[in-house]
Amino acid sequence: MNDITISDRVRAVTVHRADAPIGRTARFHLNKRFSDLPCCHRSWSRHDKRVFLHGYELTFEIEFACTETETRTGLVVNNRCLNEVRAALQHQFDHTTLIAADDPQRNLFEQLAGEGVIDLRIMNATSMEGAAAWVFDTVEHIVAPATDGRVWVSRIAARESRNNVVTLTAEPEDRFD
Repeated sequence: MNDITISDRVRAVTVHRADAPIGRTARFHLNKRFSDLPCCHRSWSRHDKRVFLHGYELTFEIEFACTETETRTGLVVNNRCLNEVRAALQHQFDHTTLIAADDPQRNLFEQLAGEGVIDLRIMNATSMEGAAAWVFDTVEHIVAPATDGRVWVSRIAARESRNNVVTLTAEPEDRFD
């Protein structure tokens, strides 16, 4: 079917992680939205306006999954763990400037940060795909030890606007066949 038209103005991407937790089936899912994360970034390797600094208010919807809830509380993830996730996201994305590690102007940005002009974060990639991967890895490193491996991240939806959403999933590959 070649009659499908995709608008250039709307971009929704789903990426599957090769390191998905194969063999684990979730009975419980908890979706939490983390918003109000305004940041500035640039995509230096692009050949359009995104080469310039530009900003968005990022939102991340994180899906936590587990086979069993906490014995004592019946929760998937407790508030202490969610507060730690929120703090990590705020540290990375709240009023910060994001650049790629290989940005040719990295020295200039580091100088601006040293002068207190910007709150700099250096990432592998500043795209929404890169942000989703950073959130996935960071949140996994928080929830796995906090729950003794009982909970894992099954999905990240990273949004910079209503027209640009990237979803990163940790589902077994056969779900996408």
